[in-house]
Amino acid sequence: MNPDFHRVGVVANLKKEEVRSFLAGFVPDLVKAGFEVFVEPRVQPYLGRSRAFKSASAAVRRHRVARRRRNDPFHGRQYADMEIPILGINVGRLGFLAETFRADTIERIKAGRFRIQKRMRIVAAMIHGDKVVQEFSALNDVVVHGAGFSRMVALRTVIDGRLLREYRADGVIITTPTGSTAYSLSAGGPLMEPTMEAILVTPLCPHTMNLRPMVLDSSGEIEIHLVGARSRNTLTVDGQEGSYLEDGQHVLVAEREGDEARRSRGLRFLRPAP
Repeated sequence: MNPDFHRVGVVANLKKEEVRSFLAGFVPDLVKAGFEVFVEPRVQPYLGRSRAFKSASAAVRRHRVARRRRNDPFHGRQYADMEIPILGINVGRLGFLAETFRADTIERIKAGRFRIQKRMRIVAAMIHGDKVVQEFSALNDVVVHGAGFSRMVALRTVIDGRLLREYRADGVIITTPTGSTAYSLSAGGPLMEPTMEAILVTPLCPHTMNLRPMVLDSSGEIEIHLVGARSRNTLTVDGQEGSYLEDGQHVLVAEREGDEARRSRGLRFLRPAP
């Protein structure tokens, strides 16, 4: 049985004009449907004269549903450990994080006509020797690539302790199924059903004719080593954060928490049902 939602938290990518204009009607419609609505302070100026909402700043941990906007993945990740179902609203881009808004979307959610999908995350650890220097969690992808001027880097990919191969490329993208519509797609990677438990490894412009993207079981561990690096290289996570890789460091990528009990800490997405 689906949970009965009474509270809705609204977050938005305010860089998009269509999002800003959408909010003025969307928030009052939520209030009219009987939801207790919380909004981020930065969203409030775009809600016109409506004041039938509450500030999210003091109540964020009491949300039951969070709204997010496409291309603003930081919001999704910041709510992941709260186990808050997230309903994305599509503003016209390709992706598995957002739904196309329909006139009856709010009514369907209010009536309990929805399903909740669990999406896996991955962790990228920067390792020096046996020590974890820094660790990141990703919903979409992690990318190891050169920094500064466009130069190929020499990479060694190891899967579960076994050498896959060494190659030269602009970098490598390691992707979740949710992230398969993002950077990996542009680099020739396949689309994966977003609820799959798998990890996709997509070389970025490899200088070879026989290296293609690979779909791996999510239980595997992937190591990316820089071979004879002569320039600075970077680890980028979800296009939002990351760090420079220093000499002697490598990147270890695996699913965020392995067993079924911990797997529930992946993101939960709400999908309206027909």
